[in-house]
Amino acid sequence: MSDVTETKPDPTTSAPEETTKPAETTTTTTETTKTEEVKAAAESAAETAAETVKDATAKTSDTVFSMFGGGPKKEKKEEEEVDEPSGSSKAKKAEDEDEAPESPDVHFEPVIRLTEKIETKTNEELEEQVFKMRAKLFRFDRDSKEWKERGTGDVRLLKHKENGKTRLVMRRDKTLKVCANHYIVPDMKLSPNVGSDRSWVWNAAADVSEGEPEPSTLAIRFANSENANLFKDAFEKAREENEKLLQQSVKLVTEQHVINKDSGVEGFPLRSWSIEVYLVNDHGEQVPANVFDKVTYTLHPSFGDRAIQAFKKPPFRIQEEGWGEFDMQIGLSAGDKEYPIGHDLNFAQGRYESKHTITFKNPKPALLSALRESGPVPGDENGVKSKRSAGADEGSKKKKRTEKSVDMDKLADGLQRLGEDDLLQVVQMVHDNKAPDSYTKNDVEQGEFHVDLYTLPDSLIKMLWDFTQEKGAL
Repeated sequence: MSDVTETKPDPTTSAPEETTKPAETTTTTTETTKTEEVKAAAESAAETAAETVKDATAKTSDTVFSMFGGGPKKEKKEEEEVDEPSGSSKAKKAEDEDEAPESPDVHFEPVIRLTEKIETKTNEELEEQVFKMRAKLFRFDRDSKEWKERGTGDVRLLKHKENGKTRLVMRRDKTLKVCANHYIVPDMKLSPNVGSDRSWVWNAAADVSEGEPEPSTLAIRFANSENANLFKDAFEKAREENEKLLQQSVKLVTEQHVINKDSGVEGFPLRSWSIEVYLVNDHGEQVPANVFDKVTYTLHPSFGDRAIQAFKKPPFRIQEEGWGEFDMQIGLSAGDKEYPIGHDLNFAQGRYESKHTITFKNPKPALLSALRESGPVPGDENGVKSKRSAGADEGSKKKKRTEKSVDMDKLADGLQRLGEDDLLQVVQMVHDNKAPDSYTKNDVEQGEFHVDLYTLPDSLIKMLWDFTQEKGAL
C-alpha cells in the first residue's frame, strides 16, 4: 500500500466540467445560429427593401414615361440591359439607337430659285448719297395747329448723276415708308426751332412723300447740335447747287466753199465760209434762236480789226474769207449773261453741223417766254405750250393784256419776290380758284410749281395782284 493517496476525480466535481464544455459549445452554436438568423433576416429585409425601391422606381418610371407613351419601352430596355454581358455593348447599342434612320432620296423641284437675281427698283439707281444722318421728323398740321411726328429714321440727301439735282429723302425705320421726299430749291431756308439748338424748320412747296405733291412745313431734330449743324451745312450746299437749271440745245451750221481768188499761200486756196446759230426744239427740229440778244464771234488774230464781230438778229450769220482752219470762241448773250461755246472751223466738208448745250441758271420769266416762242421748254408738261410764231404769240399776249386790269409782267415779277410762306398761300389760291383750262403744273423733279398767268380767270388775277401788293412785292 502506498502512503500516497490516489486522487480520483470527484464525480460531482467532474460532472459540471464535462457539462460545462458542452454547454459552452451549445451556447456558441446558439449564438451563431442567432447571428446567422439575424444576418439572414437583415439580408432578407435589405432584399425586400431593395425590391420595394426597385418596384417603386419601376412604377414611377412607368408612370412618368407612360405619360409620354414610353413606359413599356423603358421596361423592356431594362430587361435587355440585365442580359447584356458588358458595358461596351451597351454603349454600342446606345449609339446605334441614337443614329437616325436614313431618309429616302426624294427630290423636290423649287418653286422659286433663290439663285436667280431679282432686281428691285428704288428710283435711286441714278442718284448718289451725299449725306446721311439719323433724326426724327415732324410735320405741322394746319388744321389742328400742332406738330405731328412723321417718323424716325435716316435723313438722306441724294444727288442725281445726270442733272446734278439734290433731293431730301427720309424713310421710317423698319417699315421704310417715305415720310419726306422733295427737292431742295434755292429759295428753301432752314430756320432754328425755338428753344432748341439741334432742330431745324423749313417749308417745302412740293413734298411728295404721300404720293401727290403738297406744301408742307417740316421740322427735324437730331441727337445733338453737332449733327444738326452738319445737316445744315449739307442742306445749304445742296441748295446752292440746286439753282434752277434749264438746258437748251444750240446748233451751229457751218458752210464753206473755194472761191477764185489767190490766197497768197501756196497749196491753200482761198475759201468763203459762214456760220449761223439756231436752237433745237424737243422734236429735234431746227428753229430760230430768238432767245439770244446778241452773238459775238472771236476769230483768229490774223483777221485784225475784224477779229471780233457781233450780230444782234437771228440767225446771227457771220461770213468771211480765209485759207486757214482755226478754233474760235462764240459768245451767246441772253439777258445780262453771256454763254461762251467753242467752235472748230474746218474745211473737211462743204457743210457740217455741231451741237452744243447751253445751261441757263434761274432763267427769268422773260427768258422763259422767249424760249417758249420757239417751242416747249424743259419743264412744260407734255408740250402743252405749242410751237407758234413770234407774231401770233405776241398778238395773243397783247389781246390778253387788254382783257386784264393788271400789269401781268409786273405781277409775275412780284410773285417771284414773295417769301416761301406767301408762295404757299399763292399756290393754294390758284388751286382753289383756277379755271378748267388754266395751265398749272407741279414739277416734282424740280420741286416747283408752274402757272401760266394768262390762262387764269380775271377774278383770280385780281386776288393775286391784291395779295402781292399787300405783301409789298409790287
